[in-house]
Amino acid sequence: MQEATEHLRVLARRIVDETRPRVALRAALLTGSAARGDADFYSDIDLLLYVDDVPPEELLAEIREAVGGRNPIRKGEPTEYFCGEEFDLHGVRTEVSFVVLAWADSRLDELLTRIEEFDSPLQKVLAGIIEGLPLHGEELLERRRARVRTYPESLRRAMAERHWSFFPLWYYGEAMATRDAELWRLDTLLEAVFNLLGVLAALNRLYFSRFELKHVRTLVARMTLAPPRLADRLESLFRLEPDRAAAELGLLVEETRALVISELPDLDLPLRFPPGRRQQRWSVETEAAE
Repeated sequence: MQEATEHLRVLARRIVDETRPRVALRAALLTGSAARGDADFYSDIDLLLYVDDVPPEELLAEIREAVGGRNPIRKGEPTEYFCGEEFDLHGVRTEVSFVVLAWADSRLDELLTRIEEFDSPLQKVLAGIIEGLPLHGEELLERRRARVRTYPESLRRAMAERHWSFFPLWYYGEAMATRDAELWRLDTLLEAVFNLLGVLAALNRLYFSRFELKHVRTLVARMTLAPPRLADRLESLFRLEPDRAAAELGLLVEETRALVISELPDLDLPLRFPPGRRQQRWSVETEAAE
């Protein structure tokens, strides 16, 4: 891990070194596993270069050629605030983007205030700002990072409510056992796991993204408010037999609900069929007896 991380950081710094003489570079931020320090030999480079004005595409090509990059692919059409490309750098997939700083700051304001439009992939952007490694303009990037670390209370409540959605497998356990619905059951379990993580991340003021979610145990380890042995129990849901998995899911939902109520007592957490309730089988004989 360390060897892979260091190799990617050396390559990223080389790109920054070739950029600085050619562009009025305000800041450079390496994101992803190379920034966090957990890269492996399948990891890539994702580098954000903040500028006042987007440079011409020819200049990006010049930088790529200077570091030995090959096989470029443009990242969409250039705009007045963004241009970028992917290329191969000694076997490493490398993504370099020029971003206008004024636009990026305006976008950051939007992400932190417009909660009603806040979807999961956008939280991945904010997490990347916190986890990123500054390669140039550290003071500027630290100011942006400080803004992101202040997790808004309105976002905390909104995300907890948004992810509070669980199909009650514990209620329909007997019915599910008689039906050809195993793929649907597993999909429902997976949806519940993501929603539990979303609620708990919000409770702990952690930016959560289902999009390309990796390093679940690292995420859980950062949670001070969480059910005990959370990561192990979430993974066990897919190994237990269906009825036991449904019961364990119900326990996790109840424990999570108690944590949310302790922090946000006025939050509405509806459960149509609370854990412990089970659907009852009806029969024609019962109807006749009535």
